[in-house]
Amino acid sequence: MPTYQVATLQRPPGWQPRTLDDVPPSPGELLETLGRFDQLWPAIRCAVQHNRRARDDASQAWAVVVEPGTRGQTWATARLCTPISYHVRTLWWPDGWEPVTPVDVPACQSPAESQIDPEVLTYQQAVAKVWALNQQSIHFAGSTWYVVVAVENEPAAPAPPPADRPKDHQGEEPMMRPLHVVQPEVGGPGDCSHCPARSLPCSSAAPTRDPVPPAGRSGSESPGAALGL
Repeated sequence: MPTYQVATLQRPPGWQPRTLDDVPPSPGELLETLGRFDQLWPAIRCAVQHNRRARDDASQAWAVVVEPGTRGQTWATARLCTPISYHVRTLWWPDGWEPVTPVDVPACQSPAESQIDPEVLTYQQAVAKVWALNQQSIHFAGSTWYVVVAVENEPAAPAPPPADRPKDHQGEEPMMRPLHVVQPEVGGPGDCSHCPARSLPCSSAAPTRDPVPPAGRSGSESPGAALGL
């Protein structure tokens, strides 16, 4: 599991961030460390809170989230994780599972073939799109379900692969951008009581997913506001 570090850098003159987790186009060296976290969202919250104060106080110290000790595309000693982009992921509807809301996240997640929509969305847009798509799946007995995923900025170095894992045309492991399934605040795990595998541990355990991202995206401060919630 990666360790996330919140660090400051010098905010370039005239640069206007689009969001509170945005990063300058040519960031300079990392300066002060504000904190280290085992999970992404606490690190994002720390950076967003710092950047909100920096914006209000016209401070030149801007916070970013990195994975220290990992070679990235921006720095040799840290992988840049922010800004976070949001996408829609397609899953097969689990057998026996029933949603309570259109933004529920099932514990059993089997990605469909075209699993990640490449369209980059704000968090509010992603939640609204998932809500609409899942409403259609509910009403028309669809076979797919949709969830919001948050994708980190720079790809992570791959773990040592098993011998049979596919490689790219150069025989190297492809680098992937880490993604996190997000549970919107109005959703839940759904109803697994009719699942044929309900006796297995996954049906009683809380789904592995990330909490609601912190406020600070462009537009409304409340992720549910896009749905009028």
